[in-house]
This record gives sequence, structure tokens and C-alpha cells, in this order.
Amino acid sequence: MTSNLFGETPARPLLITGAAGFIGHEVARRAAMANFAPVLATWHLAQPAPLEGVVAHRLDITDEDAVSALLQQLRPAAVIHAAYRKSGRGAEAITATGAGFVARAVAAIGARLVHISTDMVLDGEHPPYDESALPAPVHDYGRAKAAAEALVRTYAPAAAIVRTSLVCRLDPPDPATKWVVDSLREGQAITLYTDEVRSPVWLDDLADALLELAANDFSGVLNVSGPQALSRYEMGLRLAHCLGLNPASISPGLSSQGAIRRPRNLTLDTSLARRILRTRLRSFDEGLAE
Repeated sequence: MTSNLFGETPARPLLITGAAGFIGHEVARRAAMANFAPVLATWHLAQPAPLEGVVAHRLDITDEDAVSALLQQLRPAAVIHAAYRKSGRGAEAITATGAGFVARAVAAIGARLVHISTDMVLDGEHPPYDESALPAPVHDYGRAKAAAEALVRTYAPAAAIVRTSLVCRLDPPDPATKWVVDSLREGQAITLYTDEVRSPVWLDDLADALLELAANDFSGVLNVSGPQALSRYEMGLRLAHCLGLNPASISPGLSSQGAIRRPRNLTLDTSLARRILRTRLRSFDEGLAE
């Protein structure tokens, strides 16, 4: 698990799909900073903000011929597949079918694949989950991501499948953090769930781990998240304390009272990732402190 597909002077590029997205854009940015040159990226509907050292190509990953043609043209050494759609029109086709098309095209050119999955493929009833946990999703997004994992295993069995959790950033803030912070500053009452537990990860840690995996030969599922299990309510209180904001407007709530079933406890066991990765996966508290 230590071989490097790029070497000091890469002859073939690194490709990141979904570079207009929250994760994909940061991975592309950090890849360019880390001299993974040349760095290539794809986008579909929303063109990403330009990044120095990154060449972006428009691609609809639900078009199998287009995916195959672009990868045959670019011939990357590795692909980090970050493109997905969580909900809305075409979500399943983009998240699941598109992942299969990417995996098949990557295998056809003999490239490395790092596929980003989620803890939402799990049922939330049997934590903590290590890499042997079988998908048992309870809602549509989890089912689409579980289908994507199955397609990746079928077409690119040597791929790394990264299961991650809530992805956080403070500067600039991720959408959920921004909502909480803005609400606290305005004194607006908000409700955060106490009965959904996740393993939040900081965006820069996740991005660096993905880049590390793109350059080695680990295959199979790998849990890449922070080592601290927290509810949204606990995260909100910690965030308020860190920023010196009054948490009085945060009320505890229960997602189980909602109309859509959601997994309750998706704590991930990250001991394998901590053994094989050089990237430090900080806890939520550590990231706030730093």
C-alpha cells in the first residue's frame, strides 16, 4: 500500500470529477498546491471557480460514451470521483449510474480510482462500523450511494472506496456550519438533532487523504472521517463556544419525529485509516481548537 503512481514528476495527470462541488473543488485546489501536475477536473452544470494549475473539462457523467471518450483522451493516472447529486432530478442516475460509467472507463485505461462514498450507506443501528460493514441504507441517498459502491466493485475492483461522514470547514464555512453560525449571530432559534450521531471530518483532512490514496494502491473500503462521534446538537454547542457565540437559541430536537427515516448512529471506526494513512484525521474538537 505504499507504491506511488505518480512519482516525483508525473507523466500522467490526476483527474477529479465534480470539481464544482464542495469536496471536489478543494481536492483539485490542494492537488495543484501539492504539485500533482497536471491536474484535470470535470464539471457539468456549474462551472467551478478557476484554480491555478487545474484544467477543467465539461462532462455529463450520465453519458457513458462521453465519459469513455474523455478518459481515453486525457488518460489520467488516477481519478478521484467526487461527482454526485444528493437529491432532486437525476440524483440516482448521477450518483449511482454515473459512478459505474466512471469506474468502467477508469478500468479501460488502466487507471487508479478513488471513489467517494458515505456513511449513509449504513443502517445506523449497529455502530461503530468498520470496513467490513455491509451496506443497508434506509433512504434514497444512501441507496444510490450503495448502488454506486456495488458498481465500482464490479468494474474497478482495485479501487479505493472512501466512506466518509459530515464534511466540515470553518473558513469559508461549509453550508451547514454557515447556517448555524449565521443563525446564532442573528439570535434566530434553530433546532439541531440529538439522535443522529456522525463522525465529522475536516475538509482539508479528507482532501489530503483522498490525494494520498490516489497515489498508493490500497483497494477496498476505507473509513475516512474524524475519530469523534457527535450529534448535530453537540457540534452546534461546540461551534458556538469556539466562536464566542451565545448557544441559547439552539434547541435539541429528534430527527426520529420527522416523516423520513434517517440512520441514528453512523459512528465510523477509523483505526485502519489511522494505520495506513500519513494524513492526520483530526477530531471535530481538534479542528476547532486549531
